[in-house]
Amino acid sequence: MATLLSLAANAAFAAPLDACVDLAKPRISRLGDKAVLIKDADSFYRLNVKACSDLGYTQQFRISTDKQKGRLCPSGTRVLTNRDNCEVILAEKIDEAAYQRHGGR
Repeated sequence: MATLLSLAANAAFAAPLDACVDLAKPRISRLGDKAVLIKDADSFYRLNVKACSDLGYTQQFRISTDKQKGRLCPSGTRVLTNRDNCEVILAEKIDEAAYQRHGGR
């Protein structure tokens, strides 16, 4: 029983985003060419994107939903790079442990 509780306490939290969020000062890092991690104050997110060739190389990211800069929503969100406009197919709220595990800075 103690082992199960320990595993549950160490398990990373991830849940699909259920409402739009206006990001204040997001820190965005790429996670390969299929996802990005976002840290915004004490909140953490992982965005999985559809094919996005520039994502693996670019150093500049912007998040936008319906042309509203800095808005992250369950659907309609895009990751904008220097050369691509990448469709987000899954936006998840994650905990700090998951953010750190995936290499967020």
